Amino acid sequence: MGNNQLRNTILKVLLRIDKDQGFSHLLIDHELKSGKIGAKDEGLLTEVVYGTIQRKLTLDYYLDAFIDPKKKIKPWVKMLLRMSLYQMIYLDKIPDHAIIHEAVEIAKSKGHKGIASFVNGVLRSIQRKGVPSTATIKDDVKRISIETSHPEWLVKRWVDQYGLKIAEAMCVCNTQHKPLTVRVQPLKISRDYRH
Repeated sequence: MGNNQLRNTILKVLLRIDKDQGFSHLLIDHELKSGKIGAKDEGLLTEVVYGTIQRKLTLDYYLDAFIDPKKKIKPWVKMLLRMSLYQMIYLDKIPDHAIIHEAVEIAKSKGHKGIASFVNGVLRSIQRKGVPSTATIKDDVKRISIETSHPEWLVKRWVDQYGLKIAEAMCVCNTQHKPLTVRVQPLKISRDYRH
C-alpha cells in the first residue's frame, strides 16, 4: 500500500471514530482484515490511530498556537493536521518532510489548493518553530491535562484525592506504551508450538 493510501485510510478511520463515535479497535480490525493494508503498514496504522486519539488534547493545544481561532476548519482538515502532527512529534522513523508532503497531497485530493496551502503552512511553521511550551500554563490541573491529554475534570479529581505529584504520575503512566503480553490457551496450542 502506498504511503498516501495508508494515510488516507488512517484519516478515514480517525474521522469515523470521531464523527460516528465508532469503536477504534473494531474499525482498525476491519481495516486490517480488509486485505488492503500490508503487514509492514499494520503497525503504523494502529500506532497513528491510537496515538492521535490518545494525544488529542495535547495536539489541539499545539495546533491552536498556529491556527487563527476565527478560521473555520473542516473536521477532516483538523484531523489531518492532528495525525500529521502526532507523527512529527511522537514517531521518529518518518522524516517530517515526508509527513508534510503526504498531508499536503491528501489535502489536495480531498479539498483544493487553498486547503493544501493551509495544511502546508501550519505544519511547516510547527517544523520551523517547534511546539509551544506547556510550562506557561499557570494552572497545574490544566497543564497536566494538556501535557497528558487527560480531561481536566479527571485530573482535578485525582489531584483532590491523591495530591498533585501522584496525580501527575498517574496521568504520565497512562500515556506510556504498555508491554505486550501473550497468553497461551493450553487447550488450543502449547507453549512449545513451532510454526
